Amino acid sequence: MGDPGPVLWQEAFIRAVLETDRETLPQLIDEAERAICIRRQQLKNPADYRHEVRAMDLSKHALDAIKAQKLGGKNSQ
Repeated sequence: MGDPGPVLWQEAFIRAVLETDRETLPQLIDEAERAICIRRQQLKNPADYRHEVRAMDLSKHALDAIKAQKLGGKNSQ
């Protein structure tokens, strides 16, 4: 059976990216950031998951850009 970890952070990221409601967006960004953080902690040897780690890094940058553009750079909390 495959590891469900990557799916969870990716789904959380996609929900945040697709959200148009500015009231809901901060919560979804928080959820995506937490899911990425949890997944990173799960990886015993990140070098074995370099493509996923790179995707998480890019996703985090995208979330930061969304916060800056859609939330005026405010912290998502």
